[in-house]
Amino acid sequence: MFPTDQAVFITATGTPIDADGDLVGDSFVGHLEHHLAHGVDGLLISGSMGMMPALTFDTWLESARVAARTARGRAKIIVGVGDNSVECTRQRIEALRGTPIDAVVATTPFYFMSEQDDLIHYYTMVADMSPFPLYLYDLPQITKVKIELSTMLELSKHPNIHGAKCSHNPLFVRKVADAVEDRPFEVISAQFDLTDMFLHHGLLLQLDGFFCLMPEWLAQIKTAHAKGCFQTVTKIQRQMTDLREAFLPLGVFPAFTVAMNLLGFEGRFHPSHMRPLDKDLEPRVKQL
Repeated sequence: MFPTDQAVFITATGTPIDADGDLVGDSFVGHLEHHLAHGVDGLLISGSMGMMPALTFDTWLESARVAARTARGRAKIIVGVGDNSVECTRQRIEALRGTPIDAVVATTPFYFMSEQDDLIHYYTMVADMSPFPLYLYDLPQITKVKIELSTMLELSKHPNIHGAKCSHNPLFVRKVADAVEDRPFEVISAQFDLTDMFLHHGLLLQLDGFFCLMPEWLAQIKTAHAKGCFQTVTKIQRQMTDLREAFLPLGVFPAFTVAMNLLGFEGRFHPSHMRPLDKDLEPRVKQL
């Protein structure tokens, strides 16, 4: 689905909502256009940074439709559909029918704990029913259920499972990539602080929510990587890592709202149960 000869960046977009939980449409379009203007290859709609589990169903669906209309083929659109049952995931997929998106992505169910055989059962049923290519979303930090290597390799044989976003440790990403190198199965790395190293070693597909704050830097990395200027790529990586390390202690989601508002995108980008960022911390976000 993505190019195999260049650095590929997929942004897990934010979702701006108002006090009622409705999508702030103009802000969302502006956010998407900001990335499209800098050559981002893909947009993950309603991933973790997009607050998928905290969105109303209507807002989730509208965000997917707005993204598809806005991108118009300029970037791949992937939509998060993962839920806590086959029925709920099916409902989301059915609601997307007719929307010109490129793929869907699903985390492991995150309320009832699953065994590995359960995951094979779940993802196989979802892949069988989906009219869209399915990507696995391995996010054990949040869901508390890991897609083990043997499970991922078994699922990679399914004709409608096209790849996986791997948010676990770097060695796991490497093992998956090595094991599927002879298959049409895309391994998407979510290792923000090691982006330069993965690119240098040929793992070209990169995805993260923090990319929301830096599409300009992503464009610079793509240009430098295409020219073989790995020193430049590493220099920008240091800037990225420094920014994230300074950002995390503030509280990612409340600080993310402040940052996005400062960049000109209105709305709340953090779940409603979280308190807004303390006013005395806002100048620090502006400084960063």
